[in-house]
Amino acid sequence: MAKFSSVKYTQGGVHLSLFLLRVGLGLMMLTHGLPKLMRYSNMAPDFFDPFHVSGHLSLGLVLFAEVFCAIFMIIGLFTRWLAIPLLIELLVITFMVHAQDGFGRQELPLHYFLGFLVILILGPGRISLDGLISRK
Repeated sequence: MAKFSSVKYTQGGVHLSLFLLRVGLGLMMLTHGLPKLMRYSNMAPDFFDPFHVSGHLSLGLVLFAEVFCAIFMIIGLFTRWLAIPLLIELLVITFMVHAQDGFGRQELPLHYFLGFLVILILGPGRISLDGLISRK
């Protein structure tokens, strides 16, 4: 029991935790992006357009984050760079899309935001393509 309550950690534990966080968040983000991709033509005309650039472009940017960035997050390639569009999207969802909805609707994107922020700060860990490339 003393070991379970210890504040010590191992490098292997940190890398495994980053792997689980990265893959888990990436897969969960895909569950939001793939349905949008499949219904692009129906959704685009009326898609929320916070920057007044068009529903098509706004949905395209969301798909870039939720599908493209999520896939690369899962495999751990360009991880820190691709965390940035995800973080921006989650801030837009929290403070623009759900601005009037209260914390109950803002909580989920904030959870995602915190997870991707940890990945941005700590990186993908060794169990990633970025980690494999950096070892060479």
